[in-house]
Amino acid sequence: MANIKKSFNFRSGVQVDDDNFVVNSNGLVGIGSTIPTTHLDVAGNIKTTGNVTGEQANFSTITATTLNVENTSVSGSTSGSGVKIGSPVGVITAENVGETVTYYGDGQHLDNLPTSQWIDKDAGLGYISIYAAGNVGVSTDDPRHVFQVGGNNDINAFEKGVGINSEGGIVATGVVTATTFKGNVTGDITSSESTITQVKSTNVHNTGIVTTSDLHVTGIVTTPAIEGVTLVSYPHGSVKTLVVTVDAKTSDHRYSGQGNANGYFIDGKESPVLSFTPGRTYRFDQSDSSNASYPLRFYYDEAGTKAFTDGLNVSGTEGNAGAYTEITIREDSAQELYYLSASGATLVGNVIITNATAKINNLHSVGVITATEFKGNIIGNITSNTSTFTRVDTTNLEATGIGTVADLESDRSVIGIVTATKAHITDTLGVGVNNPTRAIEVYSAGISTVDIVGKENATISIGQNQNSLTGIAESTAKIRFGSQDKTFDLINGDLGDFNSYIHSGNFSGINTGGFNWIYGKTNVKLMTLSYKGHLGINKSDPEVQLDVVGHSTFTGSVRVIGDLEIDGGNLIGGNASLPAIIDASDINRPSGISTFGDIDVNNIIEITNGVAIGTARENIWNATALDAQKSTGLFAGVGIGTTFTHVDNTINGHVSVLPESNVGIGTTVATCALDFAFAGIPNMRHMKLPRVTTTERNNLVYLEPGSIIWNSTDGEIQYWNSGWNSLT
Repeated sequence: MANIKKSFNFRSGVQVDDDNFVVNSNGLVGIGSTIPTTHLDVAGNIKTTGNVTGEQANFSTITATTLNVENTSVSGSTSGSGVKIGSPVGVITAENVGETVTYYGDGQHLDNLPTSQWIDKDAGLGYISIYAAGNVGVSTDDPRHVFQVGGNNDINAFEKGVGINSEGGIVATGVVTATTFKGNVTGDITSSESTITQVKSTNVHNTGIVTTSDLHVTGIVTTPAIEGVTLVSYPHGSVKTLVVTVDAKTSDHRYSGQGNANGYFIDGKESPVLSFTPGRTYRFDQSDSSNASYPLRFYYDEAGTKAFTDGLNVSGTEGNAGAYTEITIREDSAQELYYLSASGATLVGNVIITNATAKINNLHSVGVITATEFKGNIIGNITSNTSTFTRVDTTNLEATGIGTVADLESDRSVIGIVTATKAHITDTLGVGVNNPTRAIEVYSAGISTVDIVGKENATISIGQNQNSLTGIAESTAKIRFGSQDKTFDLINGDLGDFNSYIHSGNFSGINTGGFNWIYGKTNVKLMTLSYKGHLGINKSDPEVQLDVVGHSTFTGSVRVIGDLEIDGGNLIGGNASLPAIIDASDINRPSGISTFGDIDVNNIIEITNGVAIGTARENIWNATALDAQKSTGLFAGVGIGTTFTHVDNTINGHVSVLPESNVGIGTTVATCALDFAFAGIPNMRHMKLPRVTTTERNNLVYLEPGSIIWNSTDGEIQYWNSGWNSLT
C-alpha cells in the first residue's frame, strides 16, 4: 500500500474487518473487540516501548520483569496518583513459579496489608536478631500473653490455649506431655488427667484423675477423684447402687498378702477407697453368686471388731438375686468407716470416707488434734500424745500422752497425763495400770510420783459422806500445805482420834522400826519413838521410855515417882535435901572456885573479871575478857567493843545463821534473807564477791545451784547450775 500522508475525520465511526479495529460513534476505540466499553478497549496484549501515562490504570493481571512504584511512577514513568490492580482484588505474580516479588522501601503507603512489629536487633553477636514489639499470637488475633497459641483474651479465665509470659511462665489449658518435668511447680496444677512421679505442693487442685507414686502435700488438696477412689455425686436423698463381686486379691489390693485371699470388687474395681456424701443412700448389690460367703457390712475399724449399724439396711441372702446391703450417710455419721465381710473373712474391703462433719467414732492420732468443737459421744479408745477436749464422756479412756479436758467422765481410764477442769471417774482410774482393781492406781516401772500443787496452798481431803456424789465428804481429814507460809498440816476435822500405825500388814520380822522426826538438812533424827515405846530425843536408839541427849528445861513442876538418880553429880539415888545456900537463897562465894554442871539464869550475870567457856581460865589475858575458843555461846544480844550497834565487827572463822532467819548488816531490821542495803559508809557501799581463778573455781566443793563467784581469770561474775555459767 502506498504511503498516504493525510488527516481523516470520522463522524459516525469506523470499523476495520468487523472486529480488528472499531471506533464507534461515541468515540470509544476497540481493538479485538467489537463493542468497546471504554475509550480504549483492547482484547489482547499491549506492547509499548515508550511511556504509558494516565490518571488511572486497571489491570486484572500485571506481568512485569521489574515493577517499581515510587510515589506515582511505574518503571520511572508517571501513571497517575496510584496503581489499582483488579476489581475488587488482583494479583501481582512473578514471571516464573518459585520466584519472589520483592518490594523495596518501607511500604507505608500500601493499604490493607497486614503490618509487622518485628524489629531487627544487632546485639553485636555477628548476626541480626529480630523481636516483636508486642504480643505474638498463633490461631488468635488478640493475644494477651507474650506468646499465645489459641485461647481467649481473658487472662484470669484463660482457656483452650497456651500462653507464655516474659518470665518463663506457661499456662496450658490442655494436656501437657513431657518426658521429664524439672524444677518446682509453683501455683496450681489443673488437669483432667496427669501422671507425675512425685508431687510436692502447698496447694493441689485437680478436676480429673491424678496418678502419682509419691504425693507430699503440706497445704490443701481439692479433688473430686483420686485413682482408686469412687466419688459418687448425685441429688440429695437419692440411692446409688454399687455392684459387688468377690474374687482373688491381686497385688493392687490394699491388703494384698494379708487376711483372706479374696477381696471385694466394687463396680469392677478392686476394693477401692470409697467417698460418700451425707444425705445419700448407697446400695451394695450382692446378687452375684460370688458373694455367698461374704456378707458386706460396715465397721469403725479395719479389724472389723466394732460394727457400724446406724442407717444400715440389709435385704435378702448374699449370692442370691435381689440381695443387697445399703447404708444412708448422715451429717453426724462417722467420718471414716470400713466395708468388710461379717463372715470372718478379714481385710477383704477398704475404707469409706463419708465426708461427714459432726462425729468421729474411731480416731487414732499420734500427733496433735485441734478442732473448734468436738460433739457427740466418743466410742472406743482415745489414744493421743496431746489432746484438748471440752468434755469427754466414755466407758474407756486410754491416753498415753497429755489430755486437757474441761469435764471428764469415765467408767475406766488408763491415763498418762490429764489436765481436767472437772473429772468424774465412775469406776476405776489407772495411771500406768491397764486393769486397775481399785478406785485409783498409779504404777511406774521406776519411780511413781503424784504431785498436788496449788498456787496458794494444796489440800488433800479424805473422809466420809452419807449423801449423794456431790462434794467430797461431810466428815473429813486433811493433808494440807501452805495455809501458812511453808507450813505442813495434818488435820482431823471430826471428833475422832489421830492414830499412827507401823507394822500393821501381814509381814513378819523383829525390830520392825519406829516413828522418826528427821531434820532434812542434815538427815539427823531429832526424835525417835521405837516400836517398843521408847522415846529418844537427840538419840535414834532410845534405851528407856524417855532417853534424852542434851539439856532439858522444865518450866513447870517436875514430879518423879520413885527414885531420882543423878549420874555424874553429887546426888545419886535416894532422897535429896538441898543446903540453905541453894534452897531459897542467893549463892555468894567471894573466893575460890564454884563448879556447876548447868546454869540457868533468868536475869543478869555480872562478871567482874574474865570468863572462860570451855577453855582454861589461864587463857583470860585481860579483865572483862571472854574466851570461848573451845566452845560455843548462845546470846540474845552481843555488843563487841562498843555499846552501839553500827560499828565494824571482824569475825575470823565461820558464821552460821539458823534457817528461816534473816541477816542484816547496817540495819536493825533485816527485810530479806540477807540485807546489805545500808551496809558500810555511803562512799564504800559495795560488795566484793569471793575471788577465785579458774583453777581455784574448778576445785570448789559443796556447790549448789545459785552459788556465785568472781572469776579473776575471766574477769566476770559466774554462777553454778549443773556447771559454771556467766551472768553476762
